[in-house]
Amino acid sequence: MHKKVLIFDLGGVVIDLHVDRSFKALAAMGVAPELLSESGSVVNDMMTKYDRGDITTDELLDQMSAFIPVDRCEESGVALRERMLEVWNMMLGDFSADKLRQLELLRSKGYRVVMLSNTNEAHWPEIERKFMLAAGNPINVCFDALYLSYRMRCRKPEPVIFAALLENEGVAAADCIFFDDSMVNCEAARAMGIEAVLVERNAPWNNALMDSLI
Repeated sequence: MHKKVLIFDLGGVVIDLHVDRSFKALAAMGVAPELLSESGSVVNDMMTKYDRGDITTDELLDQMSAFIPVDRCEESGVALRERMLEVWNMMLGDFSADKLRQLELLRSKGYRVVMLSNTNEAHWPEIERKFMLAAGNPINVCFDALYLSYRMRCRKPEPVIFAALLENEGVAAADCIFFDDSMVNCEAARAMGIEAVLVERNAPWNNALMDSLI
C-alpha cells in the first residue's frame, strides 16, 4: 500500500541534536553530575515538562538557575537568565542541506510530509532561525504540517499525540510512516498501527530507505 503521510521527528533526525553540549555547559557552571542525564534525572524531568508546555520558560530558567552553586555563579538576574537560555539552545545543531533536499523531493513525489517533534517554547525560535539560514525559507513552507509537543500539550511517546496527528490529518495509521531516533517513540507509534523506522541520531538517512520511497 502506498503511504500517504511521512511523519518526521525533528531533533536528531532532520536537525542535529547534541544534548551533551548543554549538559557539559551546565556541569561547567557547577550543576551536580547526578542531575544531568537524558533519562531519569531532575533536568530530564524538567525537559519533559517543558516540552509538554507544563512549565513556562520563566519557570524552566528559574529551576535551572537554582541548580548552580552561588559561589560558581558569575552572572545574576537578567544576565544569568540569558546565559541559561544560551546554554539550553546549545543542544541544537545544524540542518543538513541533503536532508532538506530529500524532504522536498518526497513532497514532489506526492507524499504529505509532516513534522512531529518534542520541542519547546525556547527552542522553537532558534530552530526557525537555523532553518531559514539553511533553506532560505520559513520552516512551515517546507513541511505540510508542524505538530509540536509544547503547543499540543502532550509529547512522544504518549499515544494521545499520535492519535491527535492522525485525527487532524484525516488518515488511517496504516497510511503513515514515522521516522524517529528513539526506539521508545517508534514502539509507541507501532502500537498505534503506524509503521515506524528507527533512524540513527544525527546520521545521514539510509539511501536504500529513501530510494524505496522515491
